[in-house]
Amino acid sequence: MHRHHKSSKFFTRSLITKIIWVLSILIATIGTFFIGYFLGFQQAEEELDQERIQTQKLIDQIQSIAKIDETNLTLSTKAHTQDEEIDRLKEQLKKFLLKESEAPSARHEYAPKEPKATPPPSEKRYPRVGGAEAKLVIIIDDVSYERDIAAIRSVGLPLVMSFLPPSPRHPETAQLAMKESSYMVHLPMEAVSFTDEEPDTLHVGDSEEKIANRITELKRLYPRVHYINNHTGSKFTSDAPSMEKLLPILKKEGIIFVDSRTIGTTKVPQVSKKFGLPYIGRDVFLDHEDGVGNVKCQIREAVEKAKEYGTAIAIGHPRPDTIQALKESKALLSEVKLVGIDKI
Repeated sequence: MHRHHKSSKFFTRSLITKIIWVLSILIATIGTFFIGYFLGFQQAEEELDQERIQTQKLIDQIQSIAKIDETNLTLSTKAHTQDEEIDRLKEQLKKFLLKESEAPSARHEYAPKEPKATPPPSEKRYPRVGGAEAKLVIIIDDVSYERDIAAIRSVGLPLVMSFLPPSPRHPETAQLAMKESSYMVHLPMEAVSFTDEEPDTLHVGDSEEKIANRITELKRLYPRVHYINNHTGSKFTSDAPSMEKLLPILKKEGIIFVDSRTIGTTKVPQVSKKFGLPYIGRDVFLDHEDGVGNVKCQIREAVEKAKEYGTAIAIGHPRPDTIQALKESKALLSEVKLVGIDKI
């Protein structure tokens, strides 16, 4: 009986090992598919090497997910059959891959836990009377990979790229930005509720020294940065003392803050006025709802706001729906002048 038990346990352990290897091969294959899908363009061999490294990391993480406590696994006590366990691991693998490959909608910026939340309103403005051609700025946030840049360039319009600072998840953002004639930095700031914070996110209560060191480091990484907008940041931007620390530091470095307006109670307008700084804020989020049609509706709203007020700022993300909607809206966008953030 004892020998049979050991044999069964050995058989089960061997089966689990085979399952992990099969899933590893599966993730490698699927990873290759995702590379082809999301690149969509001819990439240099150097980028392909980087994607292979990312795929290997995914394999390592999946193997970690699939790890089973073998000390407690016996034929008589495990809760599920081997087939059920395999199905569970496959489902976990599928969810993991979707999470890693999905580009987020704008909702993660302002209400990640509220699927139906609408964007906070834009700053109250007064309609223009006559004047020059209406100007529209379209900022694409969360630029992190070369595939994002390729997708943005494929639109064929003067879009403004806002790069996330480097992190283990996307370590090459500063080098990618250096290849662009102009860019913004998408500065991670504390949100009211967000579970996927970027490293070195600025928090309410951070000292002036800590904030200054962070901005100095970003200036070193992005020497030509003149505009920064907030990534998430609903808690930070709605806290006046925090903004009173940040804005003078940015002013000293020659950087202008663009309020993504991730919360309706933002204190950036008041603090900007206090320090004699111009206030620049987002008017429209383009992709808080999935679907090319929904994004096109938001593009139309941005165009109408630009016509009404003379200028407008729209923010989107490098998502397939957003890229496609922009491509299909060129006639509409020709009704205004697309410009860089420095031109409004």
